[in-house]
Amino acid sequence: MNRIISSLSAFLVLFSLVGCESILEKTPDGQVTIDKILSNHDRSKGLLDAAYGEIYQCRDQISFVHSTFDALTDNTFWAATYNAYEWHNGKLSLSNPVINWPWTSPSEQLWPDFWRGIRLANNAILYIPQSTALTDTEKTNWVAEARVLRCWYYMQLLEFYGPLPWITEPIEPSFMGWNDLTRPTYDEIATIIANELDDVISLGILPNRETTGRASHVDVGVARSIKARVLLNNASLLNNPERDRSKWARAAQAAQDIINMPEYALVPMSQYKTLFCSAFADRNDEIIWRASNDNGHINNTNAVDVGSYPYSEINHVWNCGESPTQELVDCFEMTNGALPVTYNDDTRTKVTVTPEAAALGYSEAPGGNPYANRDARFYNNIVYNGCNYGVPRDCTEPYIIETFVGGRNGFNDVISQETTRSCTGYYQCKDTQSDFWGPGGGYGQTGTHWVFFRLAEFYLNAAEAYCEMGELDKAMENLNKIRERALQPKIQDVPGFQQNYDFLMARIRNERRVELCMEGWRFHDQRRWKILSETNRFVTGMRITVNDDGQFEYTRKKIRDYYSYEDKYLVMPIPLEDAKKMTGMTQPEAWR
Repeated sequence: MNRIISSLSAFLVLFSLVGCESILEKTPDGQVTIDKILSNHDRSKGLLDAAYGEIYQCRDQISFVHSTFDALTDNTFWAATYNAYEWHNGKLSLSNPVINWPWTSPSEQLWPDFWRGIRLANNAILYIPQSTALTDTEKTNWVAEARVLRCWYYMQLLEFYGPLPWITEPIEPSFMGWNDLTRPTYDEIATIIANELDDVISLGILPNRETTGRASHVDVGVARSIKARVLLNNASLLNNPERDRSKWARAAQAAQDIINMPEYALVPMSQYKTLFCSAFADRNDEIIWRASNDNGHINNTNAVDVGSYPYSEINHVWNCGESPTQELVDCFEMTNGALPVTYNDDTRTKVTVTPEAAALGYSEAPGGNPYANRDARFYNNIVYNGCNYGVPRDCTEPYIIETFVGGRNGFNDVISQETTRSCTGYYQCKDTQSDFWGPGGGYGQTGTHWVFFRLAEFYLNAAEAYCEMGELDKAMENLNKIRERALQPKIQDVPGFQQNYDFLMARIRNERRVELCMEGWRFHDQRRWKILSETNRFVTGMRITVNDDGQFEYTRKKIRDYYSYEDKYLVMPIPLEDAKKMTGMTQPEAWR
């Protein structure tokens, strides 16, 4: 992943040579003149390549080295004293962005990288039409791609830092208007982005879906996905406190536009794993866009330690990384559609098993089993005590998980350092694979790719938007598309169903949490719904022991208190040094 050496000052450099020096070759004095670039085909193409080069490729290297965004939420817990620990300690401040790389100077990461992506996209948009080495078709197509990329980077900025001014040209070194830049409203910038993407789509230049060989490039599906996500954020409570239904109508239509595209379809549950673990060249009907770089290393940084395999010598992992919390596990329904438990008090450590869950065998009593007859996605996402993790590569016997105290993957009570043993009693397996590891130190061959957009998200977006509009039948129709794929009952058939806003919205949010867990969206959902004060005060896990009768005993345990629930965590501040340069830009309300 490319790093930037400064933040807004990066606008003052015409071209970045980081990550593309082989294309934009330096002259003896270390500089490349614009005519040298525009008269050469590969160097001209390098303008677009550089704009693509700022896309984050690894979901465990955007929050911090090997740390995921879900670790900044109540979905997972990441044991260590690094960024996630600081985040939940309430350390976010004007001088400490927390989501950074502390050993670099400056350490800020997201803010400069996304702005740099915008600058590089603007370079491509401005200069590609002037190239004498490109065909007219190449110029037209590549500018269209760069316009979509610019919107991609703006979407990223908006999700973290709120509305920011729309800049369409590379800023020259002589630019003196920093103090004149002001924040637009979220609706203003969302409308600009939506209109920009509509304009690109209307030109008919980009294909609805790129070919397999060009799957790393943006297309109409990606453009519509960016638009839909931006409009969903625009309609959400964080940016729409007046609850303007017209914004929800725009969000619903944008999601529906993607659902209506014949190029995409939900894959069956039997192929669910291929959404996250498959070769990049393999076409997947549900995936709209995903990282082209292989994220297989996540098996070493956020996965089960198969090094304790009893039948063969296998390398140990570096860290189990993100460990699902009990709160996330509790969101996975039983196969009859019932939620397994209700909380008896604010500690979430004392629960009552719902009658419908008990009827299917759910029990946390000694000798009981809380993991049978759960939603099929539970077994695709969560590694739990007693589960069959699969057979390591070049082996014959399965690896059986033991998360009980004293087991090979036993519960770890030490939360302040990296660990190969989970501190919650669970491990994630959404994009990890038992056959990645094997004897002899080799690695598996199946690819792992971070999914940026997939069709399931937009069924959930549509369900939420229609529910907010009061169109409950349409909300249920879209929600049921996801539930039925997961082999779960239709929402109207779950125990205790009520056809009203409160019941349906609660289950839509629960469905979104389950379907998209470990994909990074919980970080944004908690903030756009403004629920941090409810969800980010502490997390719990399941500590399992073995009694004298050989039975498992289950104890819910608070893992640690969180202090990442204040309003200042809803929208991140403009980094202090850049805020000094941009006096016309107001900080988010909680930071003033």
